[in-house]
Amino acid sequence: MTFSKLMRSTALVFGVVGLTAALPAHALDIKLPQETSQLKASTLAGHQAASAWCVMCHSIDYINSQPPMPSAFWHAEVTKMVKVYGAPIPEDQVKLISEYLGKTYGTDQK
Repeated sequence: MTFSKLMRSTALVFGVVGLTAALPAHALDIKLPQETSQLKASTLAGHQAASAWCVMCHSIDYINSQPPMPSAFWHAEVTKMVKVYGAPIPEDQVKLISEYLGKTYGTDQK
């Protein structure tokens, strides 16, 4: 390929990239299916916290399908949701949710 052909190809590629970058973005209208799973019932305060916060981002199926794990595992998972994925869960709710999941879905004693 000659230098002039290379330059024309490069200009074409950057022109197309620049054109797509200039187009306006459109919001998607996404309709999620109704939640059919439920959290296991509990009188622990974390049940209400998990019901309020966890379903904001994912299905209860993600919780129901996990193997039994202790509160420490659940604490790390909920903390990851906050710090890595930006879940807006208040710090005082992280502990409540972790304890509920550890006792209800995990290996901690009730």
